[in-house]
Formats: sequence, structure tokens, C-alpha cells
Amino acid sequence: MSDIEKEKQTAPGDDLLWGAQAIADYLGVSVDRVYYLIRTRRLPIAKLGRKTVVASRKKLQRAITDTLTAA
Repeated sequence: MSDIEKEKQTAPGDDLLWGAQAIADYLGVSVDRVYYLIRTRRLPIAKLGRKTVVASRKKLQRAITDTLTAA
């Protein structure tokens, strides 16, 4: 099954990554790096309150793809 087919089968809420640690694990980077990327506005995230960050897997993947193709 391709990644696109898997993506279509997930529920909308399953696309969300809750917290910097979950985002870091998904991207394979440190939590400090995630906070740096958030501060420099390089990650498409939403903040809920002061500390809680939420990111969509689709939007993160698109941002990574766009960054790599622009380089």
C-alpha cells in the first residue's frame, strides 16, 4: 500500500502531532531543534496556549518537501 493510500485511510485527527516531542520524533530531530524551527517560523504549527504545539503530518511533509526542492 502506498503512502498516499495510507494517508487517505487515516481519520482527520490522526494527522495531528501533539507536542514538541511528537513533532521531534516524527522529524527525527531534537526537541530543541523543533523549538528553534518554531521560533524561526520554519514549521507550519499551531499553538494552543503558551506551550502546547500541534502540527499536521501532511503540512510538515509538504514543508520539508518544499524546503528540499527549493535548495
